[in-house]
Amino acid sequence: MSRACNIFPQRNPNVVKELGDVGNDLQVYGERLYAVINCSNLIEIMELSTAKHIGTVSIANCRYITFDKGYAYVSSYAGPVQVDPNARPGKIVKIDTATLSIVGECIVGYQPEEMAVVDNKLYVANSGGLDYNTALGYDNTVSVIDISTFSQVAKVEVTCNPAVVVAAGNEVYVASYGNYNDVPSTLQRISPDGGVSVVEECSNMTEICYNSGRLYGFFSSYDANWNATITYQSYDVADKSVDTPWIKESFLPTPYKVCAAGEYVCVTSSDYINDGDTYLYDTDGMLVHTIPSGLNPVKAVVIE
Repeated sequence: MSRACNIFPQRNPNVVKELGDVGNDLQVYGERLYAVINCSNLIEIMELSTAKHIGTVSIANCRYITFDKGYAYVSSYAGPVQVDPNARPGKIVKIDTATLSIVGECIVGYQPEEMAVVDNKLYVANSGGLDYNTALGYDNTVSVIDISTFSQVAKVEVTCNPAVVVAAGNEVYVASYGNYNDVPSTLQRISPDGGVSVVEECSNMTEICYNSGRLYGFFSSYDANWNATITYQSYDVADKSVDTPWIKESFLPTPYKVCAAGEYVCVTSSDYINDGDTYLYDTDGMLVHTIPSGLNPVKAVVIE
């Protein structure tokens, strides 16, 4: 595997300010690569094979992106990147991927994060994460949007500060971070009828992704001296079995994020100060590649 760093400015020398400030998500759809650049308030669209610039879509405080039937859906805090006790609710922005034009907006909860599409519905985690120390406090809902009408049809209550949402069959799994005090992180399952249950077998997972019938993720906690406790767990959604740790190597990285990347499960690692690494594992937990990466790598995609 060859490695090339910082390819966007190399391939796009005429793009001012290069890729932008704070990349938060990266996804492939069709023959294009979509990067969500949070603090630059834009979606950068590139050719998949070359990373050459195609266009941008301006969206305030954009966070994550997902796709369905020719449209992109982007979660947005709908305001500046700042704590605001008077913050407005967030929104989901609908983009036509053929024209790169915004064709709709749907108001959801406060500070929406990740999304998942199941059975023509878009599930959105409303974290309220920027308002934890204001009168608003953390949000504790998952918005359900009917994709056909692009309107919110329900809000499902979960543990406070939900952030991670993944689809697994006709169910949705939500990881809530809690309040980092007396409300612990909680992994929950939302059934097709809107019922919510805690995944008791591995209830405290804070980061999850779905690959080949299993949730892969980890639980992380820190004491007052920032000493970390990390537990890697995977969960079979059919038979509800748990594998701890699912990484079968002697070295367990200190994780930052986890994501499914093609046939791999990707664990990113960083300390917020130095450049990090990206570890690609097969679904049996064996290390396939280690890729030196930039500061706080958050997402990997695999292009075959």
